[in-house]
Amino acid sequence: MQSKPASLMTTLIARFAGLLLVWWTLALGQWSALAFGAVVAAMVSGLSLRLFPPSDYRIRPLGLLRFIGYFLVRSVAAGVDVARRLLAPRLPVNPGEITLVLSLPEGSPRWLLANALSLMPGTLSVLLEGDRLTLHCLDLTAAVEQDVRKTEKQIARVFGLNPDMLTGAAL
Repeated sequence: MQSKPASLMTTLIARFAGLLLVWWTLALGQWSALAFGAVVAAMVSGLSLRLFPPSDYRIRPLGLLRFIGYFLVRSVAAGVDVARRLLAPRLPVNPGEITLVLSLPEGSPRWLLANALSLMPGTLSVLLEGDRLTLHCLDLTAAVEQDVRKTEKQIARVFGLNPDMLTGAAL
């Protein structure tokens, strides 16, 4: 297992290289923009380490691809549902908050879940505190908890965790 400093340096270099590549692409491959991009990439990489420290979890490419597909399908379906409710006001809307106990481990898996749920219409992550996630929901009569648990299992696969070991609860 790597020591923390080596892991920190590896993460810093990887983030710097990725950001510099994005900068160079946005600059349309102009070599003259590379020096300024390197300075910006170095500053942003350093800041990113403070905001998002390295995680012990590694992303599994196949799990990530499956999650992207799942996320896109769920986002489109939820978007259609929200549009339907907007265009047909007689459809039920029962807004409110629900707090769930998450089974995903602390760090990147929980952050990805909270952010993914905020990007799906109908739910908005309000507070992530420890293992508790509070969501604002458009309709509390919908199967919100069931949808969160499915998303939790998809995210578990992204990080190579066993989705069958997840057991969360509503408060």
